[in-house]
Amino acid sequence: MKEIRVRMEPQDKKKLRLENGRIYFSRAAERKFFFSLTVIMLLLGVLFRLGVLQ
Repeated sequence: MKEIRVRMEPQDKKKLRLENGRIYFSRAAERKFFFSLTVIMLLLGVLFRLGVLQ
C-alpha cells in the first residue's frame, strides 16, 4: 500500500502573502474563502427563487 504524505505547514505561516505583485493564499484560507462564496451564492439563489430578490 502506498504511503500518503501530507505536507504540514507551520502554524506561524501567514494565510495571505504578497509576492511579485501576486497574492498567494494558504490552502486553509482558500478553502474558507470559496466555502463562504458557495454559501453566499446558495443563499442568494434561494432568496431569488422565493421572490425576495428580483
